[in-house]
Amino acid sequence: MSYLLGAFIFGLLSTCLQWEGAQCLPGYNLTVPPEVRVQEGFCVVIPCKFTYPASTDTSGVELHGYWYTVGSSTSDYAVASNDRRKYIEYFARTRFLLSGDLEQGDCSLTINDARKSSDERAYYFRIEKGTIRFSYSDLPTLVKVAEKPEIQIPGKLRAGHPVNISCTTPGSCSSQVGLTWGGVSVANTSRTTSEQTNEIKVYSTFIPSIADHGQNLICNASYNQGTHPVQTEERIQLDVSYPPMLWFSGIIERPGESQRNFTEVSHIEVQEGDSITLFCRIKSNPSANAAWVTKSKKTTGWQSSRTNILTISNVKLADKKGYKCRASNTEGETDATFQLYVAYSPRPCEQNNSRCWRDGNGFQCNCSICSYPASRIQWQVNGKNLEGNDSNETMKATFWNKTEEAISTLYLTGDLDGEQHIVCLGTNPSGQIPLKFFVASSGDSLKRNLISGVLGALVMLAVVILIVIIVVLISRRSSAKFSPSTSGKPLDMNISLSHPVV
Repeated sequence: MSYLLGAFIFGLLSTCLQWEGAQCLPGYNLTVPPEVRVQEGFCVVIPCKFTYPASTDTSGVELHGYWYTVGSSTSDYAVASNDRRKYIEYFARTRFLLSGDLEQGDCSLTINDARKSSDERAYYFRIEKGTIRFSYSDLPTLVKVAEKPEIQIPGKLRAGHPVNISCTTPGSCSSQVGLTWGGVSVANTSRTTSEQTNEIKVYSTFIPSIADHGQNLICNASYNQGTHPVQTEERIQLDVSYPPMLWFSGIIERPGESQRNFTEVSHIEVQEGDSITLFCRIKSNPSANAAWVTKSKKTTGWQSSRTNILTISNVKLADKKGYKCRASNTEGETDATFQLYVAYSPRPCEQNNSRCWRDGNGFQCNCSICSYPASRIQWQVNGKNLEGNDSNETMKATFWNKTEEAISTLYLTGDLDGEQHIVCLGTNPSGQIPLKFFVASSGDSLKRNLISGVLGALVMLAVVILIVIIVVLISRRSSAKFSPSTSGKPLDMNISLSHPVV
């Protein structure tokens, strides 16, 4: 019967003793949080309020309070007490302090320099005064020690897409707790403090970039405890998704020479007869495959080679063009073009825009020469030279070039009499070519030349007629038959030409 009664009383006590201010035995009340969190190395206060029956108060007797670890008995060492006769656990000495005023019903416990290895456990409070011996052991408080701040990143990080990140650390018995970011750039940082959960949190906006992939996001918590500053940090390696990035490398082989390697270039110059191997390199997250693609002759789309290696043997001038590489992953598709230039000597461009024409009182000549690398153009006019963007008393030259085409314009002015012998000389490391122009300087000169030509023709015609008459007369006097004949060479006439002679 006594056993059943004891079990009933124990069950009633266990039911009525609840956290956050339970009242079981009349007059014995305790208010403590069921759990507190503290950053390792920081300090924390466990707030505690208690009461005991006034009828049992013994005037003139000192009230003692004790904090024990759950599982230990009252005969064991305490972790904190105002009773100087009580032995204190070794790990708690100098760090655990019964900081509350017991006479005011305050039983708060302060833990300094919290250590996860020894301090992370549950604790309960006990009072002793005269004949009063009471343990609030059914109302323990669990102390959790965080080794590092906690970083929260919502979902997947994608390059260029902003996200809101946060870092949380337990509060301290001091307000001197700092939370700062490191490792990457953040913006719009704000801070909140929760008294209910004893947490400090910072919020920031983070826009991840490709350069942030693999970098560490750092949250640093700092606490100034007198002259002993304490710092701890959490690091998270960032996983940033981004579309493929492409670049090129390759090998050039030239007969009679050692091979030449190149990397991270978008174009290169080779010579006819060289062999080149191109590699399309890729960097992406998640991973992707790169392949060379060519324009389909049968459809309007592109055909993939399904490999990132392109080999061109015995390079020809027709091989000079752009070669496209393509790669894709879940973040997007990327194209990159490698431009292959083939060195060749100067020659007239296919469109042949080289010519001269009259321009007011002078002449204007245009010279267009194609080569790779682009040619240097020099004008030679009646023994005088002009190059680039230059001028003198009667001549002015302008020059510009594209990738392979060099273009220069010559302006001739002043007293120009007779024929002008003009040469446009194009030169590059592979050779040179002269384009020749012959122009008549004025209409009077041309008229004189034409009149001279007509008179010469009339004289020749008269001579021929005279010879015919003589032959006819002789034939009449002779019985033999003769066959008349003529012979001559083309007459070299002075003609104005507008197109070059190579």
